[in-house]
Amino acid sequence: MVRSSAPRTLLGAIIARNPLQSLEEVCEEFEQAGRNIGEKVSLSPRQLDRWIAGMLTTLPRPAACRVAEHYWQRPIQELLGLPSSEDLTPPIAAVSTGEPTAGEEIQHTPQRDPSQWERELVMAAAHESMGHATDSGSDVIPEASIEQLHADVVRAAREYRDTPPLMMLAETRRLRNTAWMLLDRTRRPAQKADLYLASGQLCALMSVASFDLAVWDAAEEQARAAYTYAEIVDHPGLRAWTRGMQSLVAYWSGRPREAARIAAAGADAAPAGKARVRLLCISARAWSHLGDADRTKAALDAATREFEDTGDDGTDELHDEIGGEFGWGHARMAMCSGTALLRIGDAASAAAQAALAMQLHDEDGSGALVAAKARADLAQAELMRGQLDAATAALDPLWTLPSEHRRHGLVGRLTDVGRVLTSNDYRTAGEAASLRDRIEVFTAESAPRALPGRA
Repeated sequence: MVRSSAPRTLLGAIIARNPLQSLEEVCEEFEQAGRNIGEKVSLSPRQLDRWIAGMLTTLPRPAACRVAEHYWQRPIQELLGLPSSEDLTPPIAAVSTGEPTAGEEIQHTPQRDPSQWERELVMAAAHESMGHATDSGSDVIPEASIEQLHADVVRAAREYRDTPPLMMLAETRRLRNTAWMLLDRTRRPAQKADLYLASGQLCALMSVASFDLAVWDAAEEQARAAYTYAEIVDHPGLRAWTRGMQSLVAYWSGRPREAARIAAAGADAAPAGKARVRLLCISARAWSHLGDADRTKAALDAATREFEDTGDDGTDELHDEIGGEFGWGHARMAMCSGTALLRIGDAASAAAQAALAMQLHDEDGSGALVAAKARADLAQAELMRGQLDAATAALDPLWTLPSEHRRHGLVGRLTDVGRVLTSNDYRTAGEAASLRDRIEVFTAESAPRALPGRA
């Protein structure tokens, strides 16, 4: 099941439909709408966040109500009230990242079931209770408010693998704005440190969501913000994780040398264990993009030694305790290794690592679409070995994956498979042409392509 926080108000549901639009941009458009009808109004992101969260005990000023009704085309009482089932965008049922058995297709349920709607109503009520308690008007922030925020961060990190990136972006932005609101209200150094850390972790998750949607500038800026928060609170684990994210963005956006430099610097300063293993694997990916087989294999060997020396005994809060999207397990390491080996032309070793990732993914709760990405790498390795039938079989379970779960990491790998299929070895093969067509349709309907303005 996809677990997502239901919008607390109709206004929240409306704004959540465009998670790439910032609250600042909404406020600017709101004020412009006021000028268009002769109303002089102002709206700050903090005020808007209170409207979205349903924290108001009285209606806004009459002028603001008139502009709101003009701008959003709904009565103010409805905008600030609970959304109906029709107002909520139907959630996408979670897609298991498990591999289907032979002959079994990946199944998904396209429509909401009653139990999911009931859960969203229950969660909406819980959000209202916590929101009112948090915004009690006191200058003292209850510790329970910060504890709840950290619990929400952990939940988001662990559920990211089964949550569409756009939904995760909307949820983590809501949580980040809550952290900012609490920061404005406390002067206690310990509470500020906790809230800066939560803000950094949430920006990190927003960076992943932006990456999965292939919005590189946003992914890089969110990662930079997360690193800044990590510096403020001196958190080595968040610094290391963020360096890895910056490196991933660099090489996926065509800057492999910069990616190698960032990953190497991050690995040197990272805590021992999974934090360092992850950066060494990312370093191998960067060197493989530069065609340096020796450095690629050296980085993978170093990652293997580090993993064997520390195993699951690491003590970093982010990588070892929270885990989920912040974690780094056996399957994710095998998948990353396979991708690097594929890039330097070692098809046999790449195929073995991809198969290992597919085998281990059930016991590894970190990362999204690990087995699916490994399948794409396996298909490319089989094509490099002249095995078109095996490549086709490797990809067969992917075609029913819902479009909102088709993240850039998978789409990019399939694009590479498509390039191999255009080579002289496969250009005239009918089965290759059919496979190319399926890849083109799959990628055209992916989550990154679904964004406004994307062809």
